[in-house]
Amino acid sequence: MRILIVPDLHGRANWHQSVTDFLTAATPADRVVFLGDYLDSFTVADQPMLDNFIDVLLLREREPERVVLLLGNHCFPYLFYPTFQCSGFRPQLAPALHILFKTHQALFQVAWQIGPYLFTHAGVSDMWMVANRLAIRLLLGHHARPDNLADTLNHLLASEQGRQLLWQVSGYNGGRNRVDGPLWVRPVHLSRGLLPGLIQVVGHTPQPHIHSDINEATQTGFIVADCHDHSPDEFLTLQLPQ
Repeated sequence: MRILIVPDLHGRANWHQSVTDFLTAATPADRVVFLGDYLDSFTVADQPMLDNFIDVLLLREREPERVVLLLGNHCFPYLFYPTFQCSGFRPQLAPALHILFKTHQALFQVAWQIGPYLFTHAGVSDMWMVANRLAIRLLLGHHARPDNLADTLNHLLASEQGRQLLWQVSGYNGGRNRVDGPLWVRPVHLSRGLLPGLIQVVGHTPQPHIHSDINEATQTGFIVADCHDHSPDEFLTLQLPQ
């Protein structure tokens, strides 16, 4: 099983050829995982950014079994407009994007998990798990554990209180607190509070190149794939046993 990871697009159209090439040669077991943040570019104009997002939606509709679309912090402000706020927000596009997100909400999820690999936009820190353990138990009827974490995060999306837990972010600088949520936390806090038995694959924080920090013996660590500010042609492909 191969998995192609597409990090934060922010309006970039550089994914088309790599994804097309991958899917052309892919087996039914293979997957393409988009890590969220399709919008809020600081360089791409409104119409190209909107067109690119529509292309992502069309791809997911054509390949429902092989393409996974995750939500990022730059998705929530449009999906749940006007509850959440984020830098780069395009108020002039908000009505159209809100309709697109709501109409196609079933195409998106917060997390995807296979074996020890957990895919989210920003990651899950141990402190976020500890701080929200009781709230998650009361909301969902079970505790969050490494083996059920993707399902837990996806179920949190269904309620306002759950969405607030996913969005949890420090006020002084988004994501720079160890208790910040799966849409915001930064790699420095993942490295200080790794969840044992999980290899987290995330975007959210730009890197010069794909950054990997994994203990193979314990299958614990993380990969940050968001490098397209500096390396637009660098895509990560994971090879997993089926």
